[in-house]
Amino acid sequence: MRMSLTALSITVLSADPVGSAQFYCRHFGFSPTAELDWFVSLQHPALPGLHLDLLRQGHPAAGPVLSRQQTTGVMLALIVPDVESDVRRLEEAGLNFVLPVTTEPWGQKRAQVQAPDGVTVELLEFVAPDPEWLSQQAASPT
Repeated sequence: MRMSLTALSITVLSADPVGSAQFYCRHFGFSPTAELDWFVSLQHPALPGLHLDLLRQGHPAAGPVLSRQQTTGVMLALIVPDVESDVRRLEEAGLNFVLPVTTEPWGQKRAQVQAPDGVTVELLEFVAPDPEWLSQQAASPT
């Protein structure tokens, strides 16, 4: 029997959930659905079943293991139709990208910026993969 889901929530530990929420709202179009000084839940109008929750580091709501940790090694990939256009807009708003627009041979055009909560936010556009790269990836006979 499969589990029945009604939505998906991704929770990020943050030293400043309200400040981090303002970053995601201002630059990426999220809106708060719940806001406390220790917890903010965000949604994007394009993805109503997905919640990005920001929880204050050390808060008991994180549970016994996570309440002693900080956010590390997290990447939030936002799939967009035009990476270059979004990067220009965000650079004009003062954001500095840690990875400039890069076209990868496996079929992704991407750029990365750091959020104040330590999350790497990747803007990702799918493009055609490089045919030569694809041919090199084919399984070779044994």
